[in-house]
Amino acid sequence: MSEQNLENTWSNYEDLGNGIYVYRDVLPESMNIINRLENVLSDSEENKQKGYFWKEALVGYNEVMKDYRDCFDFKYKKEQIPEDGTWESTELRNIWQECYDRKLPVVRHYSAHFNIGELRYWEAFNFIKYGKDQHFHYHHDHGFSYNCTVSMVSYLNDDYDGGELSFSLQNLDIKPKAGDVYLFPSNYMYPHAAKVVTKGTKYSLVTMLDYSAKFHDQKFYEDTGN
Repeated sequence: MSEQNLENTWSNYEDLGNGIYVYRDVLPESMNIINRLENVLSDSEENKQKGYFWKEALVGYNEVMKDYRDCFDFKYKKEQIPEDGTWESTELRNIWQECYDRKLPVVRHYSAHFNIGELRYWEAFNFIKYGKDQHFHYHHDHGFSYNCTVSMVSYLNDDYDGGELSFSLQNLDIKPKAGDVYLFPSNYMYPHAAKVVTKGTKYSLVTMLDYSAKFHDQKFYEDTGN
């Protein structure tokens, strides 16, 4: 499909260089994603039993490493949420679908521009919540035990201080705007960080494209003797 035939869900886009693109107003305020998520991810015992709550972010083999990554997240795929008729599950499925529908044209546009294929496999959506003094240190998204092609980071609000998106090798420090979607290569040449939030609460949505975690478990190292 040519770029000219792709539906636009953005107001404009900008090439920041080195394959880093930002698409504006992809997830507009009218979607009300933050409030809808917070209404579902309550502290009720029933929701906790279903797994519908903000979880302390983990790294590696389900480890807490606050010096490296300090935030809360909620990660899911639409098909993981049961169609049980409850408003919570219905709302989570709706939020996933609405975000996907808005971001799919962005992914197609980016893929067509760089001729990198369709990027059909999307990792689970990871909604992330950073409070004051929280951050995610420099890292890249293509690791030794998993791989992905393109990283996509969306921003749901901008009424906070700090929390910049920083690319160390490209010398970029960016304060994203609400509704922005950033796409960039996932490989080791793109270490990036979510800098410390100094005031307020920051919400983002992270998805890896053409993601594979088939080796991302301890058994892989046992089987290979490493």
